[in-house]
Amino acid sequence: MEHKPIAGQDALVPPDADVARRYLDAADAVVGRRVRAIDRRALARLQILNAAITAGYLVAFALVLRQSDVLASQVILFTFLVWGQLASGMAQRNGMQWRWSSSRWPLLLGGGVVLVGAVVVFGLVGLDTTLPVGMVLIPAGMVLLGIGGHGVVQLIRASGDPRPARPSRISLPASARWGTLLVGLALGVLTMLAGAPDGVLRSVITLLVMTALLAWIVAFSTPVGLPAVGASWRWPHVATFLATACIPVGLVLGGDVLGDRGVSGVVGGATIVVLFAAISFVPGRQSRG
Repeated sequence: MEHKPIAGQDALVPPDADVARRYLDAADAVVGRRVRAIDRRALARLQILNAAITAGYLVAFALVLRQSDVLASQVILFTFLVWGQLASGMAQRNGMQWRWSSSRWPLLLGGGVVLVGAVVVFGLVGLDTTLPVGMVLIPAGMVLLGIGGHGVVQLIRASGDPRPARPSRISLPASARWGTLLVGLALGVLTMLAGAPDGVLRSVITLLVMTALLAWIVAFSTPVGLPAVGASWRWPHVATFLATACIPVGLVLGGDVLGDRGVSGVVGGATIVVLFAAISFVPGRQSRG
C-alpha cells in the first residue's frame, strides 16, 4: 500500500504487514455487512411484483372511470395506496435506500418517461369512452415492459450474488399485529362500501373512511404505520392481502354478476376481516442485521 503525501506535510509511514492485513479484513467485513443488508434478488422480485400490481390497477381504474363511478374509483385508488405503503416497507427491509445520486439519474429518467407515457394513455382511455375498451391494456403493458422488464434485468444481474441468510421467523410484534388487523378492517370496510347501494349515506361514510386511511398513510413513520407493517410481513401475509384486495375491485367492476351487491359486499368484507384476524397470528420475519 502506498500513501500519497499531502502538499506541505510529511509522507505517512507505510503500514506493516499486520496492519495492512487488518485493513483488508476490515474491508471484507464492510462487504459482508453490505451483503447481509442488501438483498438484490428480493428487491428485483418486489419490483416485478409492483409492476404487475400497478398494471392491474391501471386496467381496473380505467374500466371504473369509463363507468363514471367516482366512489368506486376511490375504493380502487386507496387499495392501491395501501399496497404502495406496504411495499415501501418491504423494499426498505431488503436494503433499498431512498437516496439521490448521479448514477441513478438515467434509471429515474427512463422510469419517469415510462410512467408519464402510461398515465397519459391511461387518461385518454379512461376518460374517452369512444375508444375501444381493449386499449386499457396499453398503459398496463407499458408498465409491465418498462418497470417489470427492468426488474427482470436486475434479477438476472443479481443471480451471482451470495445467498443471504434467511431471516428468522418471529411472532408479529404487537404494533405489527394491530397494524395487520387495521389493514384487514380497512379492506373489509372498503369492500362493504363497494357493494353498498348508491346514495348520500354511502358517499358520507366513504369520505370518512378515506379520510381515516389518508391520516394512517401520513403516519407512515409510526410503529403501526403501513411501511413498518409491510416490513414485518412474510409471503402468507402478502398473499392474503393481494387475494383479498381483489374482492372490492371485483365488486366495483362486476358486482351485478354476483347478484345482490349489498349482500356480496357484507359477506366479502366480513370474510376479509376474519382472514386478517387469523393471518395476524402467523409468524412474521425478523429484520436482517
